[in-house]
Amino acid sequence: MPTLPGAATTALRGLLRGPVTPARVVGVHPTCVYAVAADDLVAIETSDALGLPCAVRLGADRSRRPFAGVRPGDRAVVGDGRVVAGGLTVPVVRWWSPPHARPGSVVRTRVESLAQLLGAHPVPVPVDGSVADLLGLGPGLTPVGDDVLAGVLVAVHHREDLRRPLADEVARLAPGRTTTLSAALLRHAADGAALPAVLGVADALTGHGSDVDLVTALRRLLAVGHSSGAALAHGLLRGARTVAATTEGVAA
Repeated sequence: MPTLPGAATTALRGLLRGPVTPARVVGVHPTCVYAVAADDLVAIETSDALGLPCAVRLGADRSRRPFAGVRPGDRAVVGDGRVVAGGLTVPVVRWWSPPHARPGSVVRTRVESLAQLLGAHPVPVPVDGSVADLLGLGPGLTPVGDDVLAGVLVAVHHREDLRRPLADEVARLAPGRTTTLSAALLRHAADGAALPAVLGVADALTGHGSDVDLVTALRRLLAVGHSSGAALAHGLLRGARTVAATTEGVAA
């Protein structure tokens, strides 16, 4: 049974420092293993993975195939300072703080630029649909409709009047509507935590960086998954438009 030490996000500190809790492996990819314990998601990632806010990261010098012996459905356990997934044991040796969306005024010209750029990258869901329309819509562990909602949640994170009712509705409808994995990622999005590629676009929309940075950030986000990156970007656009429409003095 291989043992590879990892660095865990502080978002998982309570779970990983707590008592041993049974879990199960729900997904395995070359750079990531997803394990679910009750309603909590733990992602074991290699150093070149996406960078989820609920990840335990392996060192860059580890095996090139650390998840070769792990299969979906394998038993897992989390707690007592470690994660065990199938035949892999990952003791937590240090911690890191996940990045969050930064506050800032939405820049209207950048919102318009994002809208134009996304014209060439449609997604197969109604991006302006309701939570009930979008939640769980699409196949896979992270349905594309959920990706849209996650993007919206990140974009409105610093507007409590917009974030709270949306997050509450997502939390209320998620059980039975979508996967446990996706529901966990939506909770992180409601807290303003997401993939670095998502936060890069969010930052560019709120005055951090330049117009060139927006183009570069969007390119990185569109490279995420088959359609997830585009769906997340459309969600960010929808959320930014909502913020701009309800805020006085938005930057031009």
